[in-house]
Amino acid sequence: MMDAAELARRVPLEAVDDIPAEHLPAVMIYFTALQGRAAARLATVLPGVSNGDAPAALLDVRQAAERLGVSADWLYRNAPKLPFTRRVGRRALRFDAPGLARWVATRTPRRS
Repeated sequence: MMDAAELARRVPLEAVDDIPAEHLPAVMIYFTALQGRAAARLATVLPGVSNGDAPAALLDVRQAAERLGVSADWLYRNAPKLPFTRRVGRRALRFDAPGLARWVATRTPRRS
């Protein structure tokens, strides 16, 4: 099992400086998927983070769009197809944070 120090030794932050600019979008998508997978794992292993009795944390459109790396407009257009969308009231949309993290974790980065 690799700890954070070992990961930092294997892939230092400065490694990003050596990546050609045209590859950075794909690398960012990969990092977003990695972050989502780590968040989904945390939600299942830390006590109190994912409590079935407590209501799930809901994100607004801006927060969800930021976590996904998409525009708010894209999120509104695709909300009906996304499994983590929640309707609050007649018009307002909110997004289930743990559900969003699980959804991101299942996505594979696009190759460029």
